[in-house]
Amino acid sequence: MERALTKEKIAAMKQLTTEKAFLIADQIRQKAGQAAQLVRDKTPEPVLDKTARTAAQVWDGATRVGQYAAGKASDPVLEKAGKAAAVARGNRAPLLVAGAAIIAFALVRRGRGRRR
Repeated sequence: MERALTKEKIAAMKQLTTEKAFLIADQIRQKAGQAAQLVRDKTPEPVLDKTARTAAQVWDGATRVGQYAAGKASDPVLEKAGKAAAVARGNRAPLLVAGAAIIAFALVRRGRGRRR
């Protein structure tokens, strides 16, 4: 009897924790979106253009390096890399939320540093 109550309490706590985590993730996503929009609004157009060109160059370079590495890597290494990439793709939302949180934190910290 007591064991069943404990399992029910654990299940309820797990559900509540999951709901809170989704709410917090949504708040972080909203704040990160607002911060990104603020940065886009305050960034001059030439800087945005140069950033886009640089990002494209980095993407192309990373693609070439990846292709070169794939050609030189052994099968076990390629298999492990494929598994890691699949895990990253499967968990894209948490990775994006974490990245957005880091960016938002850096922007907030940078803004506070200028006010001092």
